[in-house]
Amino acid sequence: MMIRLLLVLLCQVGWASIPTVVKELRPDWLQYTNGLYQPAVPLPADLHTIYFPVKAFEFKGQYLSISSNEISSLFVNGKLVSYGRDHILSIDSLSSLYSNDLFIALHTVGSMEDLTTRIVSRYSFMSADSISIISRPPTFFRDYSIITVATLLLFFLILFRTNPQLTYEYFSFVKIFSVLERNENLLASRITSSVNLLFYLFCALLTGFLLSTILYFAGYYFHVSEFYGITSLGGAFMAWLKLSLFVLALLASKLMIVLIFSSLFNFKETVSFQFFNFLRFVLFTAVMMAVLSLVYFVFKGGQAVFYERLIILALVLLSIGSVMVLIKLLARASFSFFHLFSYLCASEIIPLVIIIKIFF
Repeated sequence: MMIRLLLVLLCQVGWASIPTVVKELRPDWLQYTNGLYQPAVPLPADLHTIYFPVKAFEFKGQYLSISSNEISSLFVNGKLVSYGRDHILSIDSLSSLYSNDLFIALHTVGSMEDLTTRIVSRYSFMSADSISIISRPPTFFRDYSIITVATLLLFFLILFRTNPQLTYEYFSFVKIFSVLERNENLLASRITSSVNLLFYLFCALLTGFLLSTILYFAGYYFHVSEFYGITSLGGAFMAWLKLSLFVLALLASKLMIVLIFSSLFNFKETVSFQFFNFLRFVLFTAVMMAVLSLVYFVFKGGQAVFYERLIILALVLLSIGSVMVLIKLLARASFSFFHLFSYLCASEIIPLVIIIKIFF
């Protein structure tokens, strides 16, 4: 009986012992600056995201241990897998879920001075209530995506059945690049009609969903991500609502800017035409982003930088849209080029620069 008791005590002491550190990962920390991953040594005081690679085949049967006093988001190959102060992850599980070449990203809004990142050989089960042991990535975002896409498709079908002609006009992307449009829909001239307001809402919801997806997979690339933490199903829907309202507010601000400056520059007759084409270009950009994201998902892409480049592509497309507005206005209005360009700077270029600063 005494021998059994000693064996039990020895086992408990063994499991409760301090984990054996196989490798200290702090020397491998990287920071993303000027489009490149560079060593984060010495550690900048204002750094909130660090990266480091892990070769899974070198650490079979061992664990990745991350600890900090600050709450942090842990990404593996661009996918969020854990959220909290302490993270314990099986290297073998990560290897089977992703690949042997793991690229870890850790983001926190606080200081990273006390952050520790190590490969350990064993850990205490007695402290399992204070750590997060992840065997597979969370699936709440998949459920959120399915519900949201179904909602958007239903909304689109309602719009199509309500007014198919105007729906064709909004999604007639070929006309975006045509200088003259001879068969413009008359409803497009009433930019505050109830039908057009529904399209503005649909555009905001679609764009908000795409932005929530980008911020979930690569949010630490953008300053605005600090305000939209997505860690649960309810948090995902809340972020979608906030982002959609934000986009809707931007559309309303854009409309007000066009109305004000069209009056100042004597372009009142082109307000409806200009805003209708702007919204059409926003829908075109959103559809392009959705298609590229879907293709990237089908091919199981896992690099977070893809979503950063997706935002850059969207901003480039919106810039092209401003140029097309200038070309179309040149064909319509009788003013000088300098007058048109001044109007375009006030109503198109300056708002676009503000949007770029929001993300970067």
